[in-house]
Amino acid sequence: MAEATTVLSPSAYLEWEAAQEERHEYENGKLIARGGSSREHNRLVRNLTTILWNYLGPLARYELYPSELRVKSGIDDKYYYPDLVLTEGEEHYLENAPDTLLNPLLLIEVLSDSTAARDRGPKFEAYRAINSLREYVLVAQDQCQIEGFYRNDAGQWIIREPVAGQDNAFSFITLDLELKLGEVYQGVGV
Repeated sequence: MAEATTVLSPSAYLEWEAAQEERHEYENGKLIARGGSSREHNRLVRNLTTILWNYLGPLARYELYPSELRVKSGIDDKYYYPDLVLTEGEEHYLENAPDTLLNPLLLIEVLSDSTAARDRGPKFEAYRAINSLREYVLVAQDQCQIEGFYRNDAGQWIIREPVAGQDNAFSFITLDLELKLGEVYQGVGV
């Protein structure tokens, strides 16, 4: 495995990553190993996938991908694996890397102590530069709370008030769907 100090070109990263069993994100020439996920993280991703899939199933224009689909950011030299990716309509992929999505509609990240700062900072900055992206959602792992950000019609990113508590619900901007936090956090010890 290449170390975080290894500097690769984007094309060298894509070639190297294709041969790896474990996934690595890529920022400005540097590899970032994706660590193992906690049980709570996996339960949150499972619950979100189930809720979204049950809603989206009959809506053929959407596709939902958990964790293993790489997304190229709108900023050169940045590639990430969001926890959940939603697309609408025709999907566009990087020509030399057909497993690298270029046009997500919605991205969801489950936060952990080790990823929260990157998910809120450099990753969100890179995601905001993706023209197709309309909504970015952060799901806390250590408390029952969901944060959302969306791009308005003028192209500005709007910060939404976090929604907290098992009895409350988070409403997506891009979908006509309300996430009941009690369902999202079912089986998660918070």
